[in-house]
Amino acid sequence: MIFVNWILGPQLLGVIFLLAGYIQKCFPPKEINSLYGYRTARSMQDQQHWDEGNKYSTQLMLNCGWVLLVAGIMLSIALNLFDIDPKLKAWMQVAVVVAGSVVVVMVLFTKTEKHLKDTFNDI
Repeated sequence: MIFVNWILGPQLLGVIFLLAGYIQKCFPPKEINSLYGYRTARSMQDQQHWDEGNKYSTQLMLNCGWVLLVAGIMLSIALNLFDIDPKLKAWMQVAVVVAGSVVVVMVLFTKTEKHLKDTFNDI
């Protein structure tokens, strides 16, 4: 059971964001499309917005992935140090994964949109 906590714990979210970030960094979307890349109305205005939005959001995704990975490992260590009911531990891990994913997505969108707005002096 402890091994499963190390794999399926909150650090898994960090690994997912890191993988997605490295894939997007190695294979960036070259043209504006509706399938792959950072896709918002502002980023899809023109090629400059598209390139900058994808470059910025990819780096931000990698940074957030590392933070989630380290925080997840620290949380797993903390949860395994104490004698906590396994059901409560599982609920705590799920809550952290859900909260972490929501926060990271909100940070990605708000910071990238602000960056695009500031970079291109958009209204």
